[in-house]
Amino acid sequence: MKSLKNIFTFVIPLTVMLITFSIYLLTNNIVNNYKETISNDYSIVIITHTPLIKEDFNTIAGIKVDRINTLSNKSIINNVKSTLSESSIDLLNKRLPHFYEIHLEVFPTSTELKKIRAALLNNKNIKRIEIFSKNHNQIYLLLLMINDIIITLFGLILVFVVIILSKQVTIWFLAHNQRIMIFQLHGASILYSAAPVIKHAVYGAFLSFIISGGLFLFVSYNLKMILPIELDEILNTKIFVELEVLKLFLLSFGISIVTIFGVLFRYKIKNA
Repeated sequence: MKSLKNIFTFVIPLTVMLITFSIYLLTNNIVNNYKETISNDYSIVIITHTPLIKEDFNTIAGIKVDRINTLSNKSIINNVKSTLSESSIDLLNKRLPHFYEIHLEVFPTSTELKKIRAALLNNKNIKRIEIFSKNHNQIYLLLLMINDIIITLFGLILVFVVIILSKQVTIWFLAHNQRIMIFQLHGASILYSAAPVIKHAVYGAFLSFIISGGLFLFVSYNLKMILPIELDEILNTKIFVELEVLKLFLLSFGISIVTIFGVLFRYKIKNA
């Protein structure tokens, strides 16, 4: 019972940290998926005096261009075709400006849009630019803000968790101090002598991973049950569950191992 209690004092803070990291992973996946979705929908329309050389526009203000579509003038001509002569229509075809739709590889922020507009305006061939920010921009910025808040919170929790785990591992070392000293007197290595302490930490890391990993899997497969139906478009998210669970596993055991060896190194120096 005492051993189980010791493990739980290690498990609780580590699990809280892993759950916070799980929330970050979920929101990060949602943000990236939504970013990809709106980048496919978003486009910049430009009007040029002469045909555009598309090869000259591989990037705009450092942002890669995915594709440039030529917009047809036929609809404009068809609207006035009945009122014009053939010669007038030919003249109109020659005089009409050229319309293009630019799709970027990523959805730009408001700051990036300003840079893109400034870069395009430097081209004398471009007559007019239409940049549509849509409502997507507000939603995307809100998701980014939430993501930044969660990663900041995770960073703070990580610092406190490392401190708490270090203290707990130190308490374990003190509790097994006599055993460790006896084993070392008989020539055993510090790792072998501190086996019970390492065992407690490994069990704690594994238990924390199981709890946080289980919660992550449940939430990942039931997002639409947990969040409002109105967010259905955003919730259509592809989450690479195996990869994210692996990140939780590595973080759980990584933090535990770093903490153990940090305290172990300090203990060895102190008792050298």
